[in-house]
Amino acid sequence: MRFARRSVGALAGLALALSPALVPATVGAAPTGSVAADARPPSTEIPRIEVFAADGATPLADTPVRSGDTIVVKGHGFDPLANTDGLPLPVLPGTPHGVFVAFGAFAPQWRPSQGAPSESRDGQDRSATAWVMTDEALGAVPDVPFDLRRTIRQQWVPMDDDGTFTARLTVAPPAAAPDGARYGVYSYAAAGAVNAEEELFVPVRFDPAPGPNTPVPPEPDLVWGFAPGFDGLVTDTLMGAAGGDDGAAVRDDGRWTFRSAGVDIDPATGLGTARYEGTVVLSTKFHLLEIAVSDPWIEFTPDGTWLTAETSTGAMVGTDSMSRVRLARLDLPADADRRSASGVTGTFIVPMGQPDVLLPYSGQPIAPLDFTY
Repeated sequence: MRFARRSVGALAGLALALSPALVPATVGAAPTGSVAADARPPSTEIPRIEVFAADGATPLADTPVRSGDTIVVKGHGFDPLANTDGLPLPVLPGTPHGVFVAFGAFAPQWRPSQGAPSESRDGQDRSATAWVMTDEALGAVPDVPFDLRRTIRQQWVPMDDDGTFTARLTVAPPAAAPDGARYGVYSYAAAGAVNAEEELFVPVRFDPAPGPNTPVPPEPDLVWGFAPGFDGLVTDTLMGAAGGDDGAAVRDDGRWTFRSAGVDIDPATGLGTARYEGTVVLSTKFHLLEIAVSDPWIEFTPDGTWLTAETSTGAMVGTDSMSRVRLARLDLPADADRRSASGVTGTFIVPMGQPDVLLPYSGQPIAPLDFTY
């Protein structure tokens, strides 16, 4: 479809813009401000991880955990200057890429050093994954002209110079897991680097039954899929993800749901506003694009019915900078007797000043929208 191709083109253009601006001309040469790997002291300790309960002191052992529980992972003997040869973004060549520490369910053969494909490690949620690196290495990640450091900081856990760290992870079961997957805490070199010594696994008993800390799914008072084919564009074509929080959720079919936050409708005219709450964040691989849509409202006005929302003011800012805009005009007049509607159609009117990848949607049909209040 036309707008999907344009969005892919926007991502490709961004990648091309990033390459000459950020990646050194000679791959393998440490970029300015990077951490010099040849200054690495000899390592005398074998890397290891320990898993504790939320207090950080009680060994977890075979105590079962449930979604929403907190576990503490302590690492020892990791090399803070290793893992410099991974992918060129978001960490530049020559800079230590750090270590991923994740709660998840990986395939039995999952180790990158043994040639296991990335699909073997699909059984993890970003919210349950820490990106461990030293403060110095994080500071060497570019923040201009594109803020790649922000991508890592969202998951960042500091590693001390002696290779120790403490990560607090919130247990989140993956949306999907490989065949024969084993639940546990895993560590491995981050961002495409390979380091067999730091590929570690500690089994954890996961109980799928809801527990006292398990998030309660929000009521789906407004349900919307943004645009036809949009979920496939984000998750498949752009290799990204969508997640909901604070009253929002993303269904398996890719549609977004938001919880009602109140209504102010004139009982005589039907004019007024139905408010919903929650935030959906859309991101591509490496978070080269990260866009948020938050707190949608349906505004019934004398000049039409509008879908407004808080949206990102740029393509890489997520929830850091947002403003309320009219996203679409809905084909639905005000009605004082209405309390719900299904399959509502409409047309995007994305204004200038919004992320470039959204502008091609202007004038295109929205995905059908359902709501109740």
